[in-house]
Amino acid sequence: MLLVIELSCDLGEAEEVAGIETERQIWPMINAANVACGGHAGDEKTMRAAAQLAREHDIALGAHPSYPDRANFGRKSMSIAPADLRSALVAQIAALRDIAAREGVPLQRVKAHGALYNEGHAEARIAELIVEAMLKVDPLLAIVASDTSRMAHAARANGMEVVREAFADRRYEPNGALVSRSQPDALLSVDEAAAQAALLAGERAVIARNGEKIGIEFDTICIHADMAQSVQRLRAIRLALSV
Repeated sequence: MLLVIELSCDLGEAEEVAGIETERQIWPMINAANVACGGHAGDEKTMRAAAQLAREHDIALGAHPSYPDRANFGRKSMSIAPADLRSALVAQIAALRDIAAREGVPLQRVKAHGALYNEGHAEARIAELIVEAMLKVDPLLAIVASDTSRMAHAARANGMEVVREAFADRRYEPNGALVSRSQPDALLSVDEAAAQAALLAGERAVIARNGEKIGIEFDTICIHADMAQSVQRLRAIRLALSV
């Protein structure tokens, strides 16, 4: 089975046995991983294991930093001084970079997590802080973000590569934003996700929440390991994207 489009996943977040096993099954089925690096989840042990798996499966390794808020899994906005947030992001990205380097794996990308990703999508101030942190760690890092996001704009303004991201397992708003996870229809079923992946591959488009077809430019399609039936969903998506 040959995949014709890159698949990526947010990993290194699981703490329970079932979640760890789910992540273990996902690693061989993807091309790139965004790995939690201490802000919302993850520690030295999980980052080292992720680097080793990336090396074993020849997977592009990315950092997945967040607001420093493990209690809320990085999914709530924080009131934090810009300099403190920048320092927290630098520390997270650099931690994974250094651990991965000791395993012989280069850090290639950065993708913000949770509330930070959502705010960086729409708010220039947050997007610029994320880019500033990346530049401080390594100016050659690529950012993973929506093509139309403030993060992508800030990265391009600084001459950085943008890995444009689409989602197979999340529903979209008509403006191209993701439907909030607080909404009951935010997460797609196995069949819905496979259909969305196929539409992305064939037409660079998705069907938004209101039924409108909207264009989505992308380089990678992301799936989430922390959703129910994530392994089954990924298998269905792979089948939809394979030749």
